[in-house]
Amino acid sequence: MSGHRIGNERLLRTALLVLSVAALFPLVALAQDGVNVQVMQVDTSRFPEIDVYVSATDSDGLPVTTIAPEDFVLAENGEEVGDLQVAQAGEYGPVSTVLVIDKSGSMDVEGKMAAAREAAIAFVQLMRPGDYAGVIAFDTVVTTVQELTSTQAVLIEAIDSIETGSDTALYDALYAASAMLEPATGRRAIIAVTDGMNTAGTHTISETLELVAEQGVSIYTIGLGDPAIGTGDFAGMDEPTLMEIAGQSMGTYSRAPTGEELTALYESLSYRIQNEYKFTYTSPTPLRDGVPREIVVTVRDAPAETEGGAGYNPGGVIPEVEPASTWPLFGLILLVLVVLFVLPGLIRWVVGLIQGGEKPRRRGKKKVRLTDTPEAKKRLARQKPDKKKASKPKNKKK
Repeated sequence: MSGHRIGNERLLRTALLVLSVAALFPLVALAQDGVNVQVMQVDTSRFPEIDVYVSATDSDGLPVTTIAPEDFVLAENGEEVGDLQVAQAGEYGPVSTVLVIDKSGSMDVEGKMAAAREAAIAFVQLMRPGDYAGVIAFDTVVTTVQELTSTQAVLIEAIDSIETGSDTALYDALYAASAMLEPATGRRAIIAVTDGMNTAGTHTISETLELVAEQGVSIYTIGLGDPAIGTGDFAGMDEPTLMEIAGQSMGTYSRAPTGEELTALYESLSYRIQNEYKFTYTSPTPLRDGVPREIVVTVRDAPAETEGGAGYNPGGVIPEVEPASTWPLFGLILLVLVVLFVLPGLIRWVVGLIQGGEKPRRRGKKKVRLTDTPEAKKRLARQKPDKKKASKPKNKKK
């Protein structure tokens, strides 16, 4: 406990120093060096209403928290959004973060594992009330050490329990972290501390990044090791892969050769994530047409490096289309029915004119009288008197 108390005092001094420097630098950076704007997350869960989380930092990487909401410009597919709502830095609600920690055998050299635990604990101690964090550790197997919780003591205990193992299933771990964040709302992020050497697992980097993109989660990768050594030795790391993961997920990549630098990176990321801006607007194209959209955020009247871009896809298995008016179709159907109704009478009238006004005779079946049958004729013949016999007078008796 004494170690944690000393760590708390050190973190408090560090936080105060960061805050004091941040209070002095933003205005200077805005006036001289410009603002580095980066879109960190695009939340489309309430489409066509969109939430965009934006980081604005100065040339030293410190958050710029003094930009007025009306100074931001957001455009979707080149069209400036007019109904933009901007939440000031640090005022957009809780943050949910999953700490992904590599515990493979390569982390058992150069003090990597001890540094990773210490840095993760430092991040947890900087959580604000209402923020959530979870912990995932991985080697060949991905282990959920702690589900999302806001209780710092529980998180610290979970981090302290992590021990090194064997090979590395990095992509599986990131996939599991993204799945853990799925039910969370608001700002969501993954911070992965690893050497980037994926040597096991079932998921590919493409599958992982696809899931991350669907959920709008940003991944911050921190590389432990010497990139010059590469992947041939446990002291090295796979820096290109870590840079690709961060770049494809709207996150950032950093390298921490030492434990002290790793802790400083965690603290910097915590402060940066907690001081982002949140933009809310309604898409000018409110249809789920499956067409990717581009978002660009800029700051008015700021020098260079003020543009940040990202994209999203509104989805739609069957693309939606603009609802067309049904009146023309209704009128056409009604006209066809009227024509079909009056057509027979019209034809009879025309035929009557052609035949000189005579009404066309109705054709029917010939009626057969009962007396026309052979049996009836025989009966009638028997019943008729013989004309010859009837004409001879009868002989009178004398």
